[in-house]
Amino acid sequence: MSKCTDEFKLKVVKYCLERNHNKAEIWKYFNIPKNSRIKIWIQKYREHGAEGLIKRQKSSYSVEFKEKMIE
Repeated sequence: MSKCTDEFKLKVVKYCLERNHNKAEIWKYFNIPKNSRIKIWIQKYREHGAEGLIKRQKSSYSVEFKEKMIE
């Protein structure tokens, strides 16, 4: 599993916090790789709630806009 959806991350975080499981138990229960960023997901959830787990799309600006801003 290379990319995790926002919903999946929320499910994992809630499982961890509500049942107080450690990362090893979570890796096994959800069958996710050990290099997954569970600790970071939990930190973002604690700081920003569910909104903290949502991927933000990077802004993309046109060449014309960039040139105009430089001038």
